[in-house]
Amino acid sequence: MPQEIINIEQYGDALRSTGYKNIESAVSEIIDNSIEALAKDVFIIVTDKVPPYAGKRCVTEIAFLDNGIGMNNDLVQACLRIGYGTRTDRKGMGRFGVGLPQASLHVCPLVEVYSWQNGIENCFMSYLDIEKIKNGEQKYIDDPVAVGLPEKYKQFIRCSMLDKNFDFSEQGTLVIWKDCDNVSPKTVKPLFDRLEFYLGQKFRYLIQDGAHNIFLINSENENYNRSIMPNDPLFLMKPNLVLGNLNCPGSIDPRNNADYTESLFEPFTYDLYPNGIMNVPVKFIDRKTQQQKDSTVRLKFSVVKREFYDATAIAKNPGGTAMGKHVGKLEGISVIRSGREIDFGSFDFYSNRNEPEHRWWGCEISFTPELDEAFGVSNNKQHVELIKLSDEEYEDDEIKPIWLQLRNYIKETIKAMNRRNEEIRHGTRTEKDVISPTEEIINRAEQDTEVKGASEEIREQKPLEEIREYVKEVLVEQGVEEPTEDIIDAYLLNKVSIRYKNGGRGPFFDYEFGMGVCICTINTDHVFYKNFLTNFQNNHEAKVAFELFIASLIRTIDETTEKKQEMYDYLIQEWNEKLRKYIQAQTNEEIF
Repeated sequence: MPQEIINIEQYGDALRSTGYKNIESAVSEIIDNSIEALAKDVFIIVTDKVPPYAGKRCVTEIAFLDNGIGMNNDLVQACLRIGYGTRTDRKGMGRFGVGLPQASLHVCPLVEVYSWQNGIENCFMSYLDIEKIKNGEQKYIDDPVAVGLPEKYKQFIRCSMLDKNFDFSEQGTLVIWKDCDNVSPKTVKPLFDRLEFYLGQKFRYLIQDGAHNIFLINSENENYNRSIMPNDPLFLMKPNLVLGNLNCPGSIDPRNNADYTESLFEPFTYDLYPNGIMNVPVKFIDRKTQQQKDSTVRLKFSVVKREFYDATAIAKNPGGTAMGKHVGKLEGISVIRSGREIDFGSFDFYSNRNEPEHRWWGCEISFTPELDEAFGVSNNKQHVELIKLSDEEYEDDEIKPIWLQLRNYIKETIKAMNRRNEEIRHGTRTEKDVISPTEEIINRAEQDTEVKGASEEIREQKPLEEIREYVKEVLVEQGVEEPTEDIIDAYLLNKVSIRYKNGGRGPFFDYEFGMGVCICTINTDHVFYKNFLTNFQNNHEAKVAFELFIASLIRTIDETTEKKQEMYDYLIQEWNEKLRKYIQAQTNEEIF
């Protein structure tokens, strides 16, 4: 007597043990389907509440709303069948087509699919419920039923948020993961942070070119809402989730893409590859025809910019900075298939994988779906299969495995990038690199003055070695790892030295003369700097003009009598307080 291949009731629990290792990989599968359906916008709508078993709000439901082409009745039913797929060609991302039920069941026991074409009034729904399957109540995917959307999601069909207008009413799909019991992190803020990081990395090219937008939406609190930004592990893109500020090397500006910020890395170039890109010809065997074919794999390389990495920029360990910690999270080789990243380890392309030197370069391998089998892409498109290969084993093969065809290109380039970074890290800059254009202008303007400032009078009274040691400490703090005698001498000639420094809740700017040098310090943590002065950073003339404005005040105070300096100290203190109040009134922010 014939028997079912699978006892579906007993297989219910196994259906939830899928090939998705975390929440972001499962979420990525649903986004893949939306992109395949030509969706311009995808909402990831998260609902959280206080469950009976916990004392704080936890994520209980996740929905995906898109404005793709939608599905007809047959597809609404078929999309929940395990192993069903309509995408057998190699052109798109969703070739395998088995992802929706598997990804959904990884996170929850009940998934509902709503889809509509030619208007939201033509919406049909189908579902898959593990508990009903285990109890024998659901043996088949029933015919879709005509329904309206759940009330809580109707508000999103036509809506305005994040400074944009959205309309999902003509066509689209809503997938709802209900009673979520495998979400980590469980609360909205850390979950959104995690999804922002990983989805921005996986879909960075699709987001960057403007073809697709992904949004994180909290149904309970709109303050959590955000759009997913590119998170480029090569640190070349702008806009990007994280960029750098040349005034504060080592710091990062998350989600801040103002003109003063710039990418942390630059292309690593050879004479033959001036744009940092190698197009490597490869050979492979087509599995269907068993014929040899030719294709091309693109290798893209990047390295940290000198201005963010050398000892002048960061004196101490750059890996300990906010920048270093962030780039460390994205260390490794990136693999791109059809514009979408898939998981990949370091394989054997470089050794000492835990060494911090490897976070300061980037490598990207890009290929088209015709090379899926050659790269060992898994059925759920979540990763490529990694098998360490020996040259000896394949020395007689006419066509070597794809990794062996690429390995030398990648390994040798990684070595070259590490050598370049080591040279930059241990190289030094001259005094001309340390003295800013503003300081040069001040020195030139003051070269004939006969008025001595308080700083110069103090310098005449203090031991020169004590002053030089202090200047050395100042330079080290600003990123000059081992200041030379020439650099110290040049710094001592400054009538006013400008430095940018994290000052926490302190005043916008401060000054000092006590060690025989006149230094003006601008607080990069102050709201005035963050909200306004940063706009000058890419405008050289405006930046210099502002620094001259502040420096002229400081030099004037330096040249006054000691009694007047006390008065000016009080005046500047009051001025900073006024600035704090005025900026608070303008921005409606609480400023300390």
